[in-house]
Amino acid sequence: MGSRLDRLVTILETGSTRLIRDTAVNQLADWQKQHPDELFNLLSRVVPYLQHKDWETRTTAAKAIGKIVEHAPAWDPNSGEEHLFSKDEPANENGFVKKEEERDVSFGRADDDLFNLDTLDIATILKYGRQLLRGGNVDYALAALDPPDRLAHQKKTLNGRLGLLGRIFEDEEMPIVSEHALSPSTPQDSSATNGFGRHEGGSKTSQGQNNKESELSARQLNVLKRKRKREAQKAAQGKAGFGDLSIRRSTTAGSDSFLDDNLDDDSKKNGKVSDYFTLDRPADIDEDTKVVSEFKGPIIPIKSELEAADSLEGIEWPYTRLCDFLKVDLFDPQWETRHGAAMGLREITRVHGAGAGRLKGKSQKENNELNRRWLDDLACRLCCVLMLDKFTDYSSDTSVAPIRETVGQTLGSVLRHVPPESVHAIYRLLYRMVMQDDLQLEHHVWAICHGGMVGLRYVVAVRKDLLLTDSDMIDGVIRTVMKGLGDQDDDVRSVSAATLIPMAKEFVTLRPGALDGLINIVWESLSNLGDDLSASTGKIMDLLATLCSFPEVLEAMKLSASQDEERSFTVLVPRLYPFLRHTITSVRLAVLKALMTFANLGGASSLGWLNGRILRLIFQNILVERDQETLTTSMVLWEVLVRNLAKDPAVLADEFEPHVDALMQLTLHPIGVLRNYIPMNASLFQKPSGGTYSLSGLTPVGTRRSSPPEGAERAPKRRRKSTKVDDIPVSTQTHDVDGHMMQGDIEMVGMNVLVRSRVSAAKAIGLIMSLVPASSLASYDNNVFPGLSSPFASTQLTAAIVIDEYAKNCALNNAAARFVKPLQDIIEQERPSHYRDLVSYVQRVRSQTQQLISMFRDHGKVSQHKLPVLAVVVQGEPEAGPGAFSVANAEKVVNDDYERLKKVMAPGQRLIALPQLTIAREAAVVAINEANLVKEARDSRIRAAAACALMAMGVLPKKPSPLIKAIMDSIKLEENQELQSRSAGTIARLVELFTSSNRRGPADKVVSNLVKFSCVEVAETPEFPVHALKTSVILSMHKEEDRVDHADAEKFLKEAKAARITRRGAKEALEILSQTFGMELLTRVPSLRTFMEAPLTKAFAGDLPAEARDPENTFGQEVVDALSVIRTMTPTLHPALHRFVMDQVPLVIRALRSELSVFRYMAAKCMATICSVITVEGMTALVEKVLPAINNPVDLNFRQGAIEVIYHLIAVMGDGILPYVIFLIVPVLGRMSDSDNEVRLIATTSFATLVKLVPLEAGIPDPPGLSEELLKGRNRERTFIAQLLDPKKVEPFSIPVAIKAELRSYQQEGVNWLHFLNKYHLHGILCDDMGLGKTLQTICIVASDHHQRAEEFAKTGAPDVRRLPSLIVCPPTLSGHWQQEIKAYAPFLSVTTYVGPPAERKAMKDVLDKTDIVITSYEVCRNDIDIIEKYNWNYAVLDEGHLIKNPKAKVSMAVKRLTSNHRLILTGTPIQNNVLELWSLFDFLMPGFLGAEKVFLDRFAKPIANSRYSRASSKEQEAGALAIEALHKQVLPFLLRRLKEEVLNDLPPKILQNYYCDLSDLQRKLFEDFTKRESKKITEEAGRDDKEAKQHIFQALQYMRKLCNSPALVMKPGHKSYEDTQRFLAKQNTSLEDVAHAPKLTALRDLLVDCGIGVEGQDSADPLYEPVKPHRALIFCQMKEMLDMVQNTVLKRLLPSVSFLRLDGTIEANRRQDIVNKFNSDPSYDVLLLTTSVGGLGLNLTGADTVIFVEHDWNPQKDLQAMDRAHRIGQKKVVNVYRLITRGTLEEKILSLQRFKIDVASTVVNQQNAGLATMDTDQILDLFNLGDSGPGLIADKPNDGGIDGREEDMVDIETGDVRQPGKRAAWLDGLGELWDNSQYEESFDLDGYLKTMS
Repeated sequence: MGSRLDRLVTILETGSTRLIRDTAVNQLADWQKQHPDELFNLLSRVVPYLQHKDWETRTTAAKAIGKIVEHAPAWDPNSGEEHLFSKDEPANENGFVKKEEERDVSFGRADDDLFNLDTLDIATILKYGRQLLRGGNVDYALAALDPPDRLAHQKKTLNGRLGLLGRIFEDEEMPIVSEHALSPSTPQDSSATNGFGRHEGGSKTSQGQNNKESELSARQLNVLKRKRKREAQKAAQGKAGFGDLSIRRSTTAGSDSFLDDNLDDDSKKNGKVSDYFTLDRPADIDEDTKVVSEFKGPIIPIKSELEAADSLEGIEWPYTRLCDFLKVDLFDPQWETRHGAAMGLREITRVHGAGAGRLKGKSQKENNELNRRWLDDLACRLCCVLMLDKFTDYSSDTSVAPIRETVGQTLGSVLRHVPPESVHAIYRLLYRMVMQDDLQLEHHVWAICHGGMVGLRYVVAVRKDLLLTDSDMIDGVIRTVMKGLGDQDDDVRSVSAATLIPMAKEFVTLRPGALDGLINIVWESLSNLGDDLSASTGKIMDLLATLCSFPEVLEAMKLSASQDEERSFTVLVPRLYPFLRHTITSVRLAVLKALMTFANLGGASSLGWLNGRILRLIFQNILVERDQETLTTSMVLWEVLVRNLAKDPAVLADEFEPHVDALMQLTLHPIGVLRNYIPMNASLFQKPSGGTYSLSGLTPVGTRRSSPPEGAERAPKRRRKSTKVDDIPVSTQTHDVDGHMMQGDIEMVGMNVLVRSRVSAAKAIGLIMSLVPASSLASYDNNVFPGLSSPFASTQLTAAIVIDEYAKNCALNNAAARFVKPLQDIIEQERPSHYRDLVSYVQRVRSQTQQLISMFRDHGKVSQHKLPVLAVVVQGEPEAGPGAFSVANAEKVVNDDYERLKKVMAPGQRLIALPQLTIAREAAVVAINEANLVKEARDSRIRAAAACALMAMGVLPKKPSPLIKAIMDSIKLEENQELQSRSAGTIARLVELFTSSNRRGPADKVVSNLVKFSCVEVAETPEFPVHALKTSVILSMHKEEDRVDHADAEKFLKEAKAARITRRGAKEALEILSQTFGMELLTRVPSLRTFMEAPLTKAFAGDLPAEARDPENTFGQEVVDALSVIRTMTPTLHPALHRFVMDQVPLVIRALRSELSVFRYMAAKCMATICSVITVEGMTALVEKVLPAINNPVDLNFRQGAIEVIYHLIAVMGDGILPYVIFLIVPVLGRMSDSDNEVRLIATTSFATLVKLVPLEAGIPDPPGLSEELLKGRNRERTFIAQLLDPKKVEPFSIPVAIKAELRSYQQEGVNWLHFLNKYHLHGILCDDMGLGKTLQTICIVASDHHQRAEEFAKTGAPDVRRLPSLIVCPPTLSGHWQQEIKAYAPFLSVTTYVGPPAERKAMKDVLDKTDIVITSYEVCRNDIDIIEKYNWNYAVLDEGHLIKNPKAKVSMAVKRLTSNHRLILTGTPIQNNVLELWSLFDFLMPGFLGAEKVFLDRFAKPIANSRYSRASSKEQEAGALAIEALHKQVLPFLLRRLKEEVLNDLPPKILQNYYCDLSDLQRKLFEDFTKRESKKITEEAGRDDKEAKQHIFQALQYMRKLCNSPALVMKPGHKSYEDTQRFLAKQNTSLEDVAHAPKLTALRDLLVDCGIGVEGQDSADPLYEPVKPHRALIFCQMKEMLDMVQNTVLKRLLPSVSFLRLDGTIEANRRQDIVNKFNSDPSYDVLLLTTSVGGLGLNLTGADTVIFVEHDWNPQKDLQAMDRAHRIGQKKVVNVYRLITRGTLEEKILSLQRFKIDVASTVVNQQNAGLATMDTDQILDLFNLGDSGPGLIADKPNDGGIDGREEDMVDIETGDVRQPGKRAAWLDGLGELWDNSQYEESFDLDGYLKTMS
């Protein structure tokens, strides 16, 4: 099922967001619903993901299993019988138990392999059982077994591993013996006992050990163990040797041989190390037929490992096998495997637990017993895991035991189905684990106690029904919880508290008597948490808050309080205080929530603790808290407490009075700047105990202790203490959580956090000031007034915010009137010249200025008295007076003084010193500018705060402009978002004030400024003049901010950041304005309407006015801004105003079609936002009005606008786009072959994202409000997509014209595929093996398409189906061949061959469109491209298209200029040397499809090349393998490749043999001379990169290749050694030409004679009688010279009787086909001599059956192409290929290089490209992963009240980069998977779990 199903299963792992993964899960469940028979096919795909390394993948897989089995029918073999017994009938009344007692039960395991709850020996398990840790070593021998054998072995060893043998068990005691390697010496008892397992009678010795063994000494036993270990390893290797990758096992769904495990961690990164299950589907099974169609005949369907054996099918519970595997995996050494197994069992038991163990043919009563025993066995195993698991993950602040928690959930699933007595038995086991009274343990083991508590937690949660009826059980649970809460271990306390929370209500109602004791223990445990890192504190707080929500508990507490002073709230609540500043965030939060509960109790008696002290502590919390959530909760609690106390304002005033000064000082404490902090006064902070901190207490934050090793017992952490109230636990180690905040450490904390804490504190003070009586305000005012005139800027700011908050909270407007004057002064008067908190900037200015002055003195030799003197003390230092150094002094020095001193210097001196002086002056100027900027920013900040405060009082000055300017400056420039938001809120209030007092003018001015500000960021709102002249570009592809080469990059970045800040402020102000006025916005602020509406109406209501095109005119920018404002406002508008937006949509659509790129770009972004907010109406308008324009053949702008809007829609809508994917995908697909390059690129990018969502689309319900018409349209598109994604649905194509040939079945499939591409305007490569009839298949589709176009044109006369010629470009040798083939198969097509000399071609150049087919060669195409490109072609076919493999070659560049409707490449070898060639081919077919060349190089070519070096690391090899795989998936649908071996059953085999010959003495001598002479030079040049060096190396290689052939080829007169060689030969009486010196030639002669060529017929002397030889040969050489030598020496001299023909470059192209025909038709020719370059392409030479290569090409594909000249359709004989190789020379190296290249080629283009069925054109799903080029769209959007529908919100304000969803920082890549606490909280959330159980 190469199919949607595969895609869905893959999404479980690859889905980028939770939503997408869940959608896939739901659709898998639907699949099961529709195809009920496919249960195990589905499960066997999903189950392997349970062992994935990634947490999310495992949990998703478990979820999928749960949903799938929910749709499977329940198993009840007795469903037809009348039920005689109710399910819950007590088991002891039937006869089964007696029988069970009669059987021998040892170690709690009955004789049918099941454990028994009553007899499980906990003590033995705890003593001898093997602990389960984080991970263990992979047992290769075990992994090598088949799944059933492995399962059997693991079952056999389970008793031993659990310690039930009563001793420690070693793996070697039971070696793993594979059936391939049963060695007779192995003392393995393989009797019926299975080696272990059952034990007869009371025998204690295991039968697995032979009796002889028991007599051996300890030393002999050890020898035996070692021997067995070796045998086990050998047995594993017998399965498949480590290095031998050729052994491939193909089980149906079994393991991938243990090599997978051997790949170790690198390969496990992807998580799919398979164990029992594998994710690889068997290649030979056509699964599509398996899932959908019924079983039709003799094909035996695959049987999953998970299904029952045939003999048991229909008799036993269907999930038995699957659960057997999972039950064994529960004890796997790897924690991930245990986790997955527990989750799998949880889901299956949850849904089908009631059917487990039942058998057909048994009575209802027997089956109930079988079911109970099966579930009891599982419960026993789960309890064993709870006892033995020691894996704890110290995640964030807390520790979590993921295995114990998950096993607890699985136990919960079991508990649902078991009868009460089993529940009690489980409860007893867990009770013993917690209490540990009878387990004979040396000491209390925390992990066991923790496991027991986790189990009990689920017993309590799931079987609350039994708890209510069974008093023993409820008492027992309470005892365990009490014990757990008092436990030394933190985790046990935590889970104990959690256990009680779900049963709190029952506990309170059923055991009121125990309440007191429990509450005491809870308070007690709080006072004992002496360690800062106690994770349980949070849970205990939660328990406390839960208990206190019951009136009974509070009554009990009140009662005990009245009886015992120690128990009153006044004493107890303060015990929580120390935890307010706990190191762990979740604990701090829990304390606040608990305090909230108490604060809301009401009643004087319970609020005795509510006093000034708690207010102070909470206020301190607000001052130093860094976590946003905790800070917000602190603020809420503060309000509750203050309002509670304010019921009597006098009390509030009295309680808070003592603390006012200290807390006001802290609130108004200044904030420093980087590297110049201003620490708070620590002595003003009160400790919870009442004391204050000493300054020395501000130690740096201590490091957190490392976690204890797993499995080790943790040291006892807690000390018991008395319960006295103020005796606060002493920290065992200080963790100063607030040190950095109190130090004001900006680097560690960040300026924004410090500002936030001051703003929060100001809010808190403002609230309390508004509630205390006016008489008590003096102490506050005494701090606020001085604060407004403080020398510190930050203090002034905070003071103004305090007044602002105070005024907002006051009931009366004039209550704060006393502050009006100082605030107005701040706004209207000059600001001070300096601030004390900025003194470091002035000091920097002074030092730079001093340096400049010193430079004049030292380098300019200016005398000291002429130099200006700078004051030592600078302004802002406490001791500074009026004469202190100021920035103004510095400005004078760098300007006036600088010029003056320059003139004073001597001219010569000036010349020398000027460069250094200039640098020093620049440095000083930079420092001055920086100081001024920081000062101005502070001024604007304070003015804005003062203006906000005045507005809060409702004071509108007569001259409002200073006030408005102050606030607008803040919106424009304020970097701090919190302060900017405050100003934004004030602006909205200001506009409201103006409009309500009918002062329209200022209101309009403010709004118009906001609108301008919201459009300043060019990344969001482009500048019109810059783009005004662009018409046919798509601006999204040329975004301004993507340009890296700005003249002044630093300046550009600064400006861009400033623009982002301004836009952020204005946008927020407009949003608040929109929320304030709601549906009245456009009537109350009419100017806003005008901004959005007027420019659009003027520009697009009719034709575009001239002023809208004029870059000098502002109107163009107004249009762009209008679209931008609609885009900004739409998400926040009141729904009543959506009508207004929809009224603008027709104009926006007109803008989309505008000829100006900038209008189209802005309209596209605007339309995308409208669609994401007003989805139904927006999308309807889009589908009906915009999408049809995408196919407009005439107007490029229409197409560009439509595709651009889709691009932005994908980016903005995220998951919301799912229901509409189908509408968009077809239009986009069509544009992937657009004639415009930019449309193609953006379409490919968009398609890449859309197509991934297609498999999810089917299960999404119809969106509301879609019209009938649209729904119909969607169904049409669905059919289309179904065909695209499921090749099976592509209808066979019947060729409408009479082709004179009968097509073989695979050729018909090829034509179907070509028609499929044709229909969808896609382009592809037909890369069938040589000789399979690519030419014929091409002729079929071209002829058919011409015919269909002609018919269509006759009917409609439409210009897009007018008659067009097709172009075939081929190598010159083949032009005659093509002409002949077309004449033979499709004589009705007219053909012109555009080849020959220029004069001949000139005559044809104007009539090329008069015929159907034009055939030309690559050379002619390159030379005449200017003529050929003028024509529009229907098909452009490149035969032997690998010739354009070099993208920079002229011929490649020429063919890429052709314009055609359809593009097709024919090649037997799409990759010859490296994968970059494939990029070039696709650059012709679909430019942009494989990304830019550089991207392609980085992503594919380099990793693949790096992985082939012998020194490549395993990382590089893995990267290479992944790159090959990814590339293969991406190009898959566009390549069709079939091999001859597969499709031509009638084609005889091809046999390849290497024929070695040794060097002659002369060759060896020449070789040695050459190496001595040249080797040094070559070594030097090998490292160089220039052209000459490369050329020299190439010449050296050519020399060596020629020498391998014959010395005569290199030894020419003029050669250095020519004379020496002649003398050497003269001595031996031979000549250079003698064949003795060229062993290749003699080898060739021998080979021909062996083939029967050249052997004279002895039978007859008749010269006319020439027998036909048994074989005929093709002889290939690389060089013409060598061909001459073969012809003259071998054929003419040595074998004169051989008749031959010759074909090489000297023969004219148009005569070559004649020679081929002559050789094929006349068998009297024995040999055809060819050069590889001429004879290797496309020719059909089936007359020969022997191919001999005298020389070899570096490029393996050329040789392969050449040998397939003979091995192709029509060949009746076996083809023998011989390669002559000179041993030990360069030739052997050439062959090994060929081997690597062939490997790469066959991996990228392999048999999966063999046809529509395996090709899954639906692999278009993975296919378009264009890396990061597409909009990274489907990202989890944390919806924290932000407004959706904004791509710009993903921009980082600092860098301006788009935050990539889910992308980790580069430095994190090296780390393994780290998941955060939220994943744990979600997985182990009890309420969520119980919902699934219901």
